[in-house]
Amino acid sequence: MQLIFYTTVSPEEYCRQGKDFPFPEPDYCPHCRIKVPPQKHGFFDRNAITADFSGHILIRRYYCQYCHTTISYLPSFCLPRFQYCVDLIFTGIRLMLEFNFSLRGCLKFLKGRCRQFYWDISHLQFYLRRFLASLKSIMLGLRQILPRVQLPEEMPAKKEGAQKVLRLITTGFAHIQSFSTRFYEALGYAFMAPLPNILA
Repeated sequence: MQLIFYTTVSPEEYCRQGKDFPFPEPDYCPHCRIKVPPQKHGFFDRNAITADFSGHILIRRYYCQYCHTTISYLPSFCLPRFQYCVDLIFTGIRLMLEFNFSLRGCLKFLKGRCRQFYWDISHLQFYLRRFLASLKSIMLGLRQILPRVQLPEEMPAKKEGAQKVLRLITTGFAHIQSFSTRFYEALGYAFMAPLPNILA
């Protein structure tokens, strides 16, 4: 199982610290809930790419001797199954939906500001489609995280609905990483995860 922990450390600094990073140390297994700390179970590496960094980072693993579950702790700048960091993905989505950049305009803007940037239009199309397809699950997460949040009773046109959801995220959370972490804690999956059957 994977968990996301919040950190303010940049991917570059996280990578530099390597095994010396102060990783979370769980007091109990989050799967079986037995009050015995899981054992350290090594590391695996994964890619992390952001505006100014591209490299391999270490992910700390633990093992529960009671339920035999392996627990991996991802830093909050990561999204499960995505090598590009959440800040970069969310910036592209905001440029297209909130600031009405065209796909080409968004690509030009990002390429002018990011050293490690290798997207083409298909990347932007993929992230935009995924975000739009995830609106219902994102709204569900917002209801759980912010019980008093005012969501539209009926989903308006897709783009208008996405713009409203974006505003709720950007005004309700100090940083996209804090939203992403709390969403994952509340629902057990990432806000950009494909969910074809859960909310059908």
